[in-house]
Amino acid sequence: MSWNGYENNVLLRNDGNHPDDGIPRFVDVGMALGADDVYDARGVAVADFDNDGDLDIVINHSQGDNPRDEAGGVPAVLYRNELGSSRPFFAVELSGRESPHQAAGAVVRLRAAGTVQTRLLDVGSAYASQQSDRLHFGLGDADRVDEVTVHWPSGLVESFADLPADRVLHVEEGTSSRLASLPRSPPAGGG
Repeated sequence: MSWNGYENNVLLRNDGNHPDDGIPRFVDVGMALGADDVYDARGVAVADFDNDGDLDIVINHSQGDNPRDEAGGVPAVLYRNELGSSRPFFAVELSGRESPHQAAGAVVRLRAAGTVQTRLLDVGSAYASQQSDRLHFGLGDADRVDEVTVHWPSGLVESFADLPADRVLHVEEGTSSRLASLPRSPPAGGG
């Protein structure tokens, strides 16, 4: 997304922490991936829009500054991630009962292959866009999840162990859980 409008958008790839100083390194891959347009980008949302297990990006543009269509602006652009769907993932969807229904404020910790990842379920955290309430975890080369722990805003803590990769865990606070596969969307262009 651009910082001031009418600049090339940037898309940063996280190259991890540098081994010498531990500082995270990011590389702009916008031009290489065709995401460096010059429209006045104002909002970005990240989600698995095509249900293939990787995260895609949609960018909203200022509707008044770039009159390209009859609606008065440049339409949103979806950048589908076609590189990451071969890697294992795990996702969690929450539904609160004692906590808010959307489970806003819940914290989910996932442990797989010696790595711990944490996600906070927040709502209304983006400008001119909305994030998905499906919490997504990339698993690297792990084919199983050792443990998922949900810390609900109500104070309840639930844990689920030894789960297969490439699944979505649906959890209803304090009552039920189920694992599901994603309903894969057909590739672009049909089929």
